[in-house]
Amino acid sequence: MLASGDWVIPRLDGLVYIEKPPLQYWATALAYELFGQSDWSARLYTALCGLATVLVTAGLALRLFGRAAAWRSGIMLGSSLLVMLMSHQLTLDMSLTLYMTGTLAGFCLAQRADIGRRERRAWMALAWASGAGAFLTKGLIAGVLPGLALGLYSVLHRDLKPWTRLAIIPGLALFAVLALPWFVLIQHRLPSFFDFFVVREHFQRYLTRVEARYEPWWFFIEVLAVGSLPWIAPAVRQLATGWRAAAPRGHFDARRFLWAFCVVVLLFFSASDSKLIPYILPLFPALALLAGSAEELRLRADLRASGAGFVLAGVAIAVTCALLPRLVHNPERAPYFLDIRIPLALIALAAIAGGWVVRRMRGGSLPLTVALGATAYAMFLGISWAARLLAPLYSGGPLLAQLAPPLRDVATVYSVRMYDQSLPFYLKRTVTLVDYRGELNFGLSLEPQKGIATLAAFAPRWRAADQALAVMQPPTYSTLAREGLPMVLRAREPNELLVSRR
Repeated sequence: MLASGDWVIPRLDGLVYIEKPPLQYWATALAYELFGQSDWSARLYTALCGLATVLVTAGLALRLFGRAAAWRSGIMLGSSLLVMLMSHQLTLDMSLTLYMTGTLAGFCLAQRADIGRRERRAWMALAWASGAGAFLTKGLIAGVLPGLALGLYSVLHRDLKPWTRLAIIPGLALFAVLALPWFVLIQHRLPSFFDFFVVREHFQRYLTRVEARYEPWWFFIEVLAVGSLPWIAPAVRQLATGWRAAAPRGHFDARRFLWAFCVVVLLFFSASDSKLIPYILPLFPALALLAGSAEELRLRADLRASGAGFVLAGVAIAVTCALLPRLVHNPERAPYFLDIRIPLALIALAAIAGGWVVRRMRGGSLPLTVALGATAYAMFLGISWAARLLAPLYSGGPLLAQLAPPLRDVATVYSVRMYDQSLPFYLKRTVTLVDYRGELNFGLSLEPQKGIATLAAFAPRWRAADQALAVMQPPTYSTLAREGLPMVLRAREPNELLVSRR
């Protein structure tokens, strides 16, 4: 966007890319403009969204359940494994979660019986504006999940009154002002937008295996169990019991609604034929609110059980660390995994020490929550360290770092039978795709001249080039070498090779 000046049509590797709306792309481009292009500025918006989600969740807990619940909910959310991970990755899921949480917060606060009409409309304005942000981040899911959750809540609580407090007309007007201009502009400039974005990217993606992301129906149960660590015990209890009424009929039951939202998100994505780990991230703030506002005696028991789980997990990690040389059989990957033994040992130590402290502690649930949250964060620092050591296995940065300086300015770079998302970022220029389409298929269908369809068409262009670079996986390199294509190996990692023409 910065390079082209086109802020309407998103592009990936120079190709039209409209799988998702542009809000996060706008924010990331703005971060580049303000702070330059770096890993830090690329992830800044995602990190701020993660922090803001924790603050919004704690603020909602403060108004609904009190100060202690606010501290507990904020700490639980901010130290949940999946939330910490996704706050450090440049994907759309953390920003979607922020806006979905804003929608929940505005809606729940607007349902209170002790507020006036003006305040209720203000909170619903927040809900509708956050819904527009969610739509501009990931599309129609912004309205589907809250709508289904409200429907389930109404059936369960036999309460239709919240539907009368939605401020639908002013809310839709606000939503339209914020979200529709981009939709209209891109549809005008790209007539095929509606069919691809709405039909394919929403309905076909959800109902079919068009994206080849199929997982069994229980996939998100596993994701929830691991992603909610270290809070799995209170999380399971709240999912099992949160459906029970906490307010009499005729009064809005915030806990029941939050439970309905968690269940809707979990079931909705479990029913889809397209599944990725972070899809259920939007339920984590609601689950943290349920756990943070739980009954004191049961919460303390669950937190102490989590402490015992930490001790057991620490012992298991320590054993894994000791056995790691026997567990890694791929000789190319072995050095990277053996390097993470020190981070693993520190993770194990933090888990055992933190779990032991929690088991020995006396007092209320808040000190236990603080101790568990601090332990989880210490463990996450070890995870971050290990991830850096494993970076060559999943990032193009270390591969390109091996390239000699004179070759870094070579203008033409081919990506052969693969596309590594990090390559254009670290190269600071686009690559030409060879015999690969993937998620760039739509852009290539609009501008086929920007790609090379087959290896047979690539070979003469490569031979005719004075100098060029190509990134490929080892099997592709072997295929081209057998065909006698001139290549000089310049950099190598287990998953990727970088060659030059001469």
